[in-house]
Amino acid sequence: MPIELNHKRLLLIKPSALGDVVQAAATAWALKARWPDLRLKWLVNTQFEPLVKPISCVDGTIGFERSRLKGLLAPLSGRGELKSFVRTLKDGQFDAVLDLQGLFRSGLFGWLSGAPVRVGERTAREGAWLFYTHRVMVPEQPVHARDRYDALARELDCGPPARQDLDVTETERADMRRQLQDAGFAEGTPVAVCPGARWESKVYPPEKFAAVLDRLAQEAGVTQPVLIGSSDMDSLCSRIVAACTRAKPLNLCGKTSLRQLAALLDVSSLLLTCDSGPMHMAAAQGTPVCAVLGPTDPRRTGPYGQPANVVSGDCELMPCLKRHCPGMGNKCMRDLAPDRVAEKALALLAMTADNMVGPRTRADG
Repeated sequence: MPIELNHKRLLLIKPSALGDVVQAAATAWALKARWPDLRLKWLVNTQFEPLVKPISCVDGTIGFERSRLKGLLAPLSGRGELKSFVRTLKDGQFDAVLDLQGLFRSGLFGWLSGAPVRVGERTAREGAWLFYTHRVMVPEQPVHARDRYDALARELDCGPPARQDLDVTETERADMRRQLQDAGFAEGTPVAVCPGARWESKVYPPEKFAAVLDRLAQEAGVTQPVLIGSSDMDSLCSRIVAACTRAKPLNLCGKTSLRQLAALLDVSSLLLTCDSGPMHMAAAQGTPVCAVLGPTDPRRTGPYGQPANVVSGDCELMPCLKRHCPGMGNKCMRDLAPDRVAEKALALLAMTADNMVGPRTRADG
């Protein structure tokens, strides 16, 4: 589909969730690489706007307050707010829409923008495909979200993205190093740990996380792993701190903004994590990720470009893709031995002792 988009306006729709928004950054980079004078605006949940706005390939954002327009029929029922929102969309005078979300609401918003070209998946859920002028076949599942986004971008004549990072600057990295020092971090390069996830079935038991950290302290000298995550993970992090016998974790859970978190992951030598948004942030920054996965499929949601770094449990239902364990007592996570996770993390630390795991995808700036 040859479309000239230089000096044109495009609306990129990817409101949520955190990991998906992070992975969509690669698409934004690809669009700007193909069309340097493209005016790209990103429709994103307001909570993620501070993360997306500073990315230099993004020319602006349209904040979407999900809680006010929640659910399939909300765009039809919240008429007052919808009217104001639609006015904002139309004022953008967009020439094209690229819908990476692929739901009824995102398809509707693309259509309401008035853009003459609207690109999305041919098999988009909830009938979203009805709103598209260009319906793209993407690889069949299981396929990684990034590969689906790349297939949609190809419809706009974009090649593979040369960058996938969040455009963390040297100033942000320096500020994060100072924040770590102020918090009492005494080591050189941090090892970050994100023990929580949105699904309870994705969470590795905190006592097992503690056992992994104790082994890293004993065998790799990682005595101050840095615990990260949103404030609702604070209890989980506190349990890990209490269960450690050798490691002395520094708990920064709930104490960093999204940009600060991106900077922290950028300067870290490793992220040890469940299937989470920070997992995708670290992968985007080129930081090695030791990912502990249970109910989810690493081919679909693992750290992009690092499939060998996934450690999975063992359960006959895997991958069940369920938020709550379907009657197996969280077997996939419960029975995953800490030694298996520790051995993968130790191997990654050995590979990156010189702070290299292959080329970083970010540009120093």
